[in-house]
Amino acid sequence: MNAIRYETIAPNIGEVQTNGAQVQVTWKDPGSGREVGRSTSYMAADTALGSRVGASVKRSIVSEVIYGLARLISGRVGGVAGRVISNATYTAANDVNARATANVDYTEASRRAAIVSAFESVRASFEWDDQRQQFRAK
Repeated sequence: MNAIRYETIAPNIGEVQTNGAQVQVTWKDPGSGREVGRSTSYMAADTALGSRVGASVKRSIVSEVIYGLARLISGRVGGVAGRVISNATYTAANDVNARATANVDYTEASRRAAIVSAFESVRASFEWDDQRQQFRAK
């Protein structure tokens, strides 16, 4: 087995967690289900024009919805209480906006590429089984 492809290691994926660009993978033996190891890699943002435009549109829509709601809430109350609520609402809106748009630069292809890269660091714990056409734990 020379080139590692996502399709060949998919049976070995136990769990995948993403945090921004970071991808953490728990690896398993597909026969026994036993955990074999864990590794981390990072996604590269998709630089294709269509992906960049899509990410920009998502950011704009989320931003407009969130800040529109913030303006609506803060505009309902006047005086000192209104200013306090307004500040709290915009702070919360900024946090929600950051979380909602955190992963728009990454695609399924960049996620899969990061998983393949993460496998390289645990590859020594596996061997290729020609008969089953999959990696098995050593």
